[in-house]
Amino acid sequence: MHLRSPDRPLPMRLNACPSWSALASVGALVLLVGGLIAPNAAGARQVASTATVAEVPVEPVPLGEPTEAGDAVLRVAEVVTGQVATEAVLAADPTNRSPRDGVAYVLVRLVVENRGDRPLLLSNDDFALTGASGLVRRFLWLTPPEPALPPEVAPGETGEGWVVLSAPVGETGLLLVYDNLSLGGTWADRSLALEEAATLPGQDVSGTEAGVAGSDPAAPATVGEPVVSGEWRVELVEAVTGAAVFDLVDYRTGALQVEDATGASDGSVWLALRFRIAHVNGVAGRPATLPANAFALTDSSGTPILDLATLTSPSPDAAGDFFPGAEREGWVAFDVPVELGPILVRFQPFAETTRAPEPRYFASGA
Repeated sequence: MHLRSPDRPLPMRLNACPSWSALASVGALVLLVGGLIAPNAAGARQVASTATVAEVPVEPVPLGEPTEAGDAVLRVAEVVTGQVATEAVLAADPTNRSPRDGVAYVLVRLVVENRGDRPLLLSNDDFALTGASGLVRRFLWLTPPEPALPPEVAPGETGEGWVVLSAPVGETGLLLVYDNLSLGGTWADRSLALEEAATLPGQDVSGTEAGVAGSDPAAPATVGEPVVSGEWRVELVEAVTGAAVFDLVDYRTGALQVEDATGASDGSVWLALRFRIAHVNGVAGRPATLPANAFALTDSSGTPILDLATLTSPSPDAAGDFFPGAEREGWVAFDVPVELGPILVRFQPFAETTRAPEPRYFASGA
């Protein structure tokens, strides 16, 4: 599908611009040591779920219409999907890769006017894509066709360019989500329709009782037993270890071998856990973020295990943004020293604060 604007066709000559794709291939695993978390766009947006409905327009901006977002005025000038989008992305840079099975590229050409008195900073990660599923997909580390969206727009000036995003094949009601990283809060957040009559996904799902399942580390939840903590319902679907995890991971380097996963080389075993996650107790129209460090390992008493390596998760990752009612399955993975003995998985999406929901514990099987 190709929704072409009347004022300008898709450029036929797509010159390469500086590629970010090399960054995406650095390393087969990311270590989280001593509480440090891997770079993750989702983790930077943990405040998203604290907004009230009044702060953000409930309905998305109709396709092609301008909208004020703080000092910026945004307008979707063109949307390209399907095979045309794939060919344009692959032509933009030889290092750009084909989309995963079941996923399609979506190209969005934006016009951004700065009506403020200071430079407007723009990052590709200020934009995301969602649809009827309510699952939010962030910017891809790919070079867009030229012109790419500029990183800065001067006061009184207008910038224009392409952003590369993706959606599951068959996703309907496509929406562009704008939540500028350089702005605090959610007062300038907007959703812009990429299809006619697209609406915000999700529903009001408040009132889900937390219950007691998984609240005591002495009686952790097991496979297939859902637990509720704050805005989230979480269920452990599957736990795999050793070589089976190596077969799942697709971000590998020559330095990693199956021996690293089984403990034959360093005395630690890879552990991957697949969870079914749903955003419950949310407000319609307002997404919430499940951060990358929502899952951690503890000993049998619930005490966190420090200085533990966290692996790059198999795809799809459990972390991400969810509109209310959205549900998905995703992975987390760890490198576990065999001498630790029985361990638990703690789910707690935010650090210990007065507003943080109670942690929930799962038996890891390791």
